[in-house]
Amino acid sequence: MFSALTGAHALILLLVWGVGLVVIGAALYFVVRLAVLHALKAHTRWVDGGKL
Repeated sequence: MFSALTGAHALILLLVWGVGLVVIGAALYFVVRLAVLHALKAHTRWVDGGKL
């Protein structure tokens, strides 16, 4: 009984860590995506500004 309870706690702990990693990974993905999009738009404005 005790080992089954410990196994359940370990499984719950792993699931919580997994969900946390997924949330952090998704947030990082969107931050990097927005930064790259902003950089591309700024570069396009810079290039367009140099045209005659």
